[in-house]
Amino acid sequence: MGRVRNCPGDECCLVAKLRARHPQPPRASSELVHGGAVPRPSFLVTENTMREAEKTASRRRLLKMFGGVGALAALDACGVPVLESDGGVGGGGGSSTGGGSATGGGTATGGGIAAGGGGGSSTAWATQGTSILSAADYGNPFASGVGSTCNVYRSSTEGPCHAPSLVRRDVSEGYVGVPMRLELIIVNAQCQVVPNATVEIWMCDTQGVYSGNIDGNNDSFCTGGSATAAAALWGRGIQTAGADGRVTFDANFPGWYSGRATHIHFKVSVGSTAYVTSQLFFDESLKTDIYSSVSPYVAPSGNGYVLNANDNVVSQASLTLSDVVCSHARQSDGALLAWKAITVNA
Repeated sequence: MGRVRNCPGDECCLVAKLRARHPQPPRASSELVHGGAVPRPSFLVTENTMREAEKTASRRRLLKMFGGVGALAALDACGVPVLESDGGVGGGGGSSTGGGSATGGGTATGGGIAAGGGGGSSTAWATQGTSILSAADYGNPFASGVGSTCNVYRSSTEGPCHAPSLVRRDVSEGYVGVPMRLELIIVNAQCQVVPNATVEIWMCDTQGVYSGNIDGNNDSFCTGGSATAAAALWGRGIQTAGADGRVTFDANFPGWYSGRATHIHFKVSVGSTAYVTSQLFFDESLKTDIYSSVSPYVAPSGNGYVLNANDNVVSQASLTLSDVVCSHARQSDGALLAWKAITVNA
């Protein structure tokens, strides 16, 4: 999508871009959040939506300006603080998955071992959300191990959009998008699994908007000022591994917002010990394919779209892309299987 003609500035362009997105496709089912059914926020062009879109535009402009800056403090026009704490930089490299073989008919990219249990690679992405995943078994992408080299995953900023979450596998809350099964395994530097590790994830929705009541003061920055988004919890979940060190999440593949490459935040802890807070990334060709061909995703238009190599968090945390980009395989039913081994100093 190109820039809007006669547009005086980036905020105007972003608002116009939101207008052009069309109403969000209907959610697949109703979810109860905070005791009530929460409808999906839509970008219908009404007076109220215009005000919300303008807030979203301001938020995206700020994200573009400050997306990777630690210890970020910003004030909106009413003097409400927006604060981001720097997650720090630690460790000595990224997680490494071994091998490069694919079994079971999945098409694997990004390194690692693909189980491909769906029976082959589909020619089109599924779009109905995670309902397709409820009975799906794509196998264990770590069945052949994670290789012989396991570099500790580098920490990166937590970012401003962390919020309380729920213990659950499916984090979509019934909204539609490309269904993604995210498989993670937690290992130590000797490539041995870390049992009972707890993994928390959070990500934006298909149109780049976060959910959640974010510490009571960051809602306009992360949710575009939407009360509906602030009351929801899409894209957020917590799982605890068993003896195999493995956790599984079902989600919609996340969208993008201006100033950041597509990413998923995560935290890993064992008991009361927190080991790493960092981010997962995705292959450029995968993102381009999904964003350019599937609704309701926004095409990578150049208006703030950021490649992994140009991402501020990647550069500031000294992340090596080959270490932080998930492996992936499209399954025969059109779902996405993504996986990553995360190495911690446990």
